[in-house]
Amino acid sequence: MMIAVGRAHGLDDSTLLRGTGITGQNLADEFAQFWADQEYDVARNLLRALGDKPGLGVETARHATLGKAGLAGLAALASATVGAVLNVAIRYQDLVPVAARYSLDEGDDEVVIVVDGQAVPQDVRAYFVERDVMLVFIAGEVLGVDIPVREIGLRDSAERVAELASVAPFDRCPVLSGQVRNSIAIPRAFLQQPMPQADPHTAAMVERQLGEALRQLVGTGRGLTAAVCDRLLRDSGVVPTMAEVAGELHITARTLRRQLAAEGSTFRGLLNNVRESRAAELLRGGSTVEEVARLLGYAETANFTHAFTRWRGMSPRAFRQSLTRRA
Repeated sequence: MMIAVGRAHGLDDSTLLRGTGITGQNLADEFAQFWADQEYDVARNLLRALGDKPGLGVETARHATLGKAGLAGLAALASATVGAVLNVAIRYQDLVPVAARYSLDEGDDEVVIVVDGQAVPQDVRAYFVERDVMLVFIAGEVLGVDIPVREIGLRDSAERVAELASVAPFDRCPVLSGQVRNSIAIPRAFLQQPMPQADPHTAAMVERQLGEALRQLVGTGRGLTAAVCDRLLRDSGVVPTMAEVAGELHITARTLRRQLAAEGSTFRGLLNNVRESRAAELLRGGSTVEEVARLLGYAETANFTHAFTRWRGMSPRAFRQSLTRRA
């Protein structure tokens, strides 16, 4: 979406992709995956070229399509009610490329859609929050429902909100500045509105697929955890440092550490897991203890021996002997 906005303003792709690690070939690959930090860098390039002006996030969101939401978009389209759409959107938001986090705060006669952008870097936060608030309205347009918004609250300054309030659809309801959260208030009764293309069979089928995709995401840590494991396993003769892995993923070592922590992992833990698996494989294949230590990046064989004993409860030599006895 950001590339499309840049092109519409006469910017070439090289300007938007500068320093991001994304190539034109990546953009042409519909299966390519990009890290959040890369998207933030594209946004920085866009804002640097056009200015961080209110309305640019709205313009970006207008390039969204149902197809970009994947299975979640199809499930929303087939949902029975607006409430079901919101539940699908929030439950499976990890499968959709948004920067903010959505949640619902339900009251007696009102429901508030909360758009939390606190995890987004400060310098691009206003842009992404504006975009992701606008995506709620775009979803309504695509799904054929008119969202009866009572009020929009934003954490932004009064000056920025005053400019944004003149941009559709922010011009159709009160927009408050300096709020404690970014929010969209709608009548609770709106959740019961039937969806025009409801299809219970399709909705149930797609939700099963979404559930499986989410389980795989949680189970494998599709994000950095899987990427780091893949990289550590790629070359058995060289063990990269955390800085080297971060560089290949086009993020900083600090970001790598933080995002791995968010997935419940650490670089050292992943490295130890990979080393343990690789060590056992090499020992089974006939490599000496000294060879395995060197291949796994240990400066001293004794250090490898201590580590292996901690992993397996026996020394590498005892492990090899146990293989011989079983054979």
